[in-house]
Amino acid sequence: MRISTNMFQSQGIGSIQKHQSELMDIQEKMSSGKRVNGPGDDPVAITQIHSLNRIMDTIDQYAKNGDYAQIQLVQEETAINDTVESVQRARELAIQMMNDTYNSADRQAAAEEVGQIVKQVFNMMNYTNSDGEKLFAGSNVDAELAFVEDPNNPGYYAYIGSTNAIGQVDSAGNPVYEPLANYGSRFVQISFDADNKLDPDDLGDPSRVRVTDNGDKVFQVPGATTPFTYNTGTGTPDSNLLNVLVELQNALAAGDSPPDEVVSDMDASIGQLTRVRAEIGGRQNRIESQYDAGEAFKLALEERRSKLEDMDVVEGITDLTKNENALQMAQQIFTRVQGLSLFEYLR
Repeated sequence: MRISTNMFQSQGIGSIQKHQSELMDIQEKMSSGKRVNGPGDDPVAITQIHSLNRIMDTIDQYAKNGDYAQIQLVQEETAINDTVESVQRARELAIQMMNDTYNSADRQAAAEEVGQIVKQVFNMMNYTNSDGEKLFAGSNVDAELAFVEDPNNPGYYAYIGSTNAIGQVDSAGNPVYEPLANYGSRFVQISFDADNKLDPDDLGDPSRVRVTDNGDKVFQVPGATTPFTYNTGTGTPDSNLLNVLVELQNALAAGDSPPDEVVSDMDASIGQLTRVRAEIGGRQNRIESQYDAGEAFKLALEERRSKLEDMDVVEGITDLTKNENALQMAQQIFTRVQGLSLFEYLR
């Protein structure tokens, strides 16, 4: 077999290049702290690492969704708290004006304050969140108003999903009656879902949380008894909180003592709002629980990814030293091989 000088040199250069490549590879791993930096390092591990990264990114997105949902629920809770305080003040005035020591002029003066309360509650029932969406318009979050003036009963108000809203138009001249406002609401996903399907409500689906509500249910007066004595319209006004306050204002403005039914209906409304507020608190607790569960799951995934991806420092130093020695030996051998020539022996 004929062995040429070029073959010796080619093999020597190839050996040096091989050890240099291995040394650069271990240096990259030591620098990044990762043993897997590309598909060629470990094809199976890199696939698992990409899958783990996608899951952890999804968990991070759910956490952001939860933060958004918390902000919306805080706004809803604020609107309800403000409404409860306003109704409590109206109730105090109603009970006070029932006393015979107050005359018609006193009651008419109290009607002025109740009128301001009506305006404040109207604003809260039509609360708009930071995204310009109505919190209490059900699925119709882009509605101009959730509660509008009742065209069939002047002076009273109707929910946009109520048939009493038929005949009313918004500022653009569009009908405001919106039957879809009675269905669904805005949901935000805060965790993984087994079947990715949404039920009519969120009570049995912990993966989503409701951030808007049906105002007709929130501000309804359970078992309303107010007779709407001052109504001169063609039908019966909706039994919502706003209309109960309007009835109180009308009675006081006429100098009359408020009907007992108005006080009992305000009590019922406060009870309803308190229940809604508690339910909102339950939704906020769910968000926190899902966040904690997501962070715990994410920690387990990070540990798994670390085992697949991270470099063992001791092993890395050992491999680095071994490759440096191998490269040095290859270079020394190549230097000596370069001096092997027949002419050196014939000299």
